[in-house]
Amino acid sequence: MRRRSGFTLIELLVVIAIIAILIGLLLPAVQKVREAAARMKCSNNLKQMILAAHNYESALGVLPPAYRGNSIGGAPQYFDLWGTIALMTPYLEQTAVYNSIDLTQTMYQLTPPYYINSVTAVQTFVPIFTCPSDKGQAVETGVYVPPGVPLAPSNYAFCLGTGTTTGRTGWLGSPYDADGVFYAQSKVRITDITDGTSNTAAASERTLGDGQDDGSVASRSAIDTSTMYVSPQAQLTDSACGSTLNINYDQHRGYTWVAGEPRCTSYNHYYTPNDRVNPDCVANYTGANPLTAYSGHGLSTARSRHTGGVNVAFCDGSVHFIRDSISLQTWRSMATRSGGEVLGSDFLN
Repeated sequence: MRRRSGFTLIELLVVIAIIAILIGLLLPAVQKVREAAARMKCSNNLKQMILAAHNYESALGVLPPAYRGNSIGGAPQYFDLWGTIALMTPYLEQTAVYNSIDLTQTMYQLTPPYYINSVTAVQTFVPIFTCPSDKGQAVETGVYVPPGVPLAPSNYAFCLGTGTTTGRTGWLGSPYDADGVFYAQSKVRITDITDGTSNTAAASERTLGDGQDDGSVASRSAIDTSTMYVSPQAQLTDSACGSTLNINYDQHRGYTWVAGEPRCTSYNHYYTPNDRVNPDCVANYTGANPLTAYSGHGLSTARSRHTGGVNVAFCDGSVHFIRDSISLQTWRSMATRSGGEVLGSDFLN
């Protein structure tokens, strides 16, 4: 009698176990390769941003500001927050997007409900503005835009400086001079960066929020996406940002690429990258106008989904991966355009 060929139950279980082990061994390797590719893409996006900033300077004689902050038609300066990325779009091969932005208008409309002008532009998702390591989806829908309209986000922000000098005590101005390369109404030239373009940070990454209004101290546990708001607005201090009084949280970070405010496309080096102790801390302006609640200056550091650090673009166009373990002194030294500091040995460790 012929025996039927085939696997026994034990043999089948052994084969399944071997396959499961192989998957367990290979999956982390595949994930590492995928993240390495995402990190490289993110690095290339930043490199394109700095190249665009250089082309902007070649055309206009100065680098773009972090945000315009102009007073148009008698409007307060916080209505006009068109940021670095919005101003650079024609130098990022986004001419059609740029043409849909009306820079003769303030960024926010002057009457309730204070929608953002140029809705076509702000809902346009541009791949170069987001990092593939993050979720890349809309953070805000129907906020400062008509109901149901998603705002296109951005993972990238430009460096205001250390956050320890004049840039820490105020946000808008005519112009407001911080110690970095980009600030309100800045007109910095490449030749003004006397610390050396290869030593001076220009831009980095920000993790996107999830769009929720948390309003609770418990949101400290979500430091990578939450922003703390401190009231009153007079001066951001370590004690004020560390307090549990007069604060609320939201998760709107990176909600639009057009705005230059600290929630969106500007940051500083007051905290080390991916700080897990201190949440981003923004002054909460008060008043009848809802826009003033979010137009404060802030201590907002670089944050990413990459393991162990963040990509930082320097003013010479190079991009380096900076470890979370970098010393605060070295991190802040990277942020100044003309501070005369010598970068520490942990700069690229």
